[in-house]
Amino acid sequence: MFRNILDEIIAVKRKEIAEKKIKLSLEKLIKRLKKVGPPRDFKKSVFNRKGVSIIAEIKRFSPSAGALRDSIDPFKLARLYQENGASAISVLLDKRFFGGSLEDLEKVRKATFLPVLAKEFIIDEYQIYEARLKGADAILLIARILDEEKLLHFSKIIQDLNLACIVEIHSPEEVKKLFSLPSSVIIGINNRNLKNFKVDLSTTKLILNLIPPDRMIISESGIKEVQDIKKLRNAGISVFLIGEAILRSEDPAKKLRELCYGKS
Repeated sequence: MFRNILDEIIAVKRKEIAEKKIKLSLEKLIKRLKKVGPPRDFKKSVFNRKGVSIIAEIKRFSPSAGALRDSIDPFKLARLYQENGASAISVLLDKRFFGGSLEDLEKVRKATFLPVLAKEFIIDEYQIYEARLKGADAILLIARILDEEKLLHFSKIIQDLNLACIVEIHSPEEVKKLFSLPSSVIIGINNRNLKNFKVDLSTTKLILNLIPPDRMIISESGIKEVQDIKKLRNAGISVFLIGEAILRSEDPAKKLRELCYGKS
């Protein structure tokens, strides 16, 4: 029925959004944002840091990696990330395929002073507003699933909410989708192939050569060791989004310190 896992995820997403809109309309959702406090400065926290900057991710499982830990407490994990060098925290919101939720986002926001990135398969502006309602300071868009018109529209909504916008690309072919976006948009280069979920760190280096040098860049996926970070730093990258390597570790705090500072 589905060509790949991404198609299945998007199909589930459409159904979820339709059901949510029945319970709470977009108009009523937007009105609730009046009660939400100002966002934290994601760019300042992540890009103004000297040396390596790690966006540490919280997720329970994934289609490619399976279960990552026996149990995860988002509140405690956010505190651990904060205390061991993370510049920001990424929270997977998808429930069916990654075990996340908007409630996880809310818990993390309350647990830490670090800015929080909402990672979701966003195909509707409704998802942007509900993530902001739960405390998102930054929101990720995936170029593979959005055309240029929607990328521009959604990025404008995100920035009008004073949130940081990250547009994630996975291949050189997707770079052209960035041309119409303002330079204030952060570019996330994901080393994972969304069709087969295989990882290749050379993807970052390949795409980096196609992007103007003044753009803010994050390398995502497949970064497991200090040596991986050193290789990517030599290519000009200093900000990394890392989840699985930390979550699979017997000692996540030690692993995060190692990745952040090059030592335990």
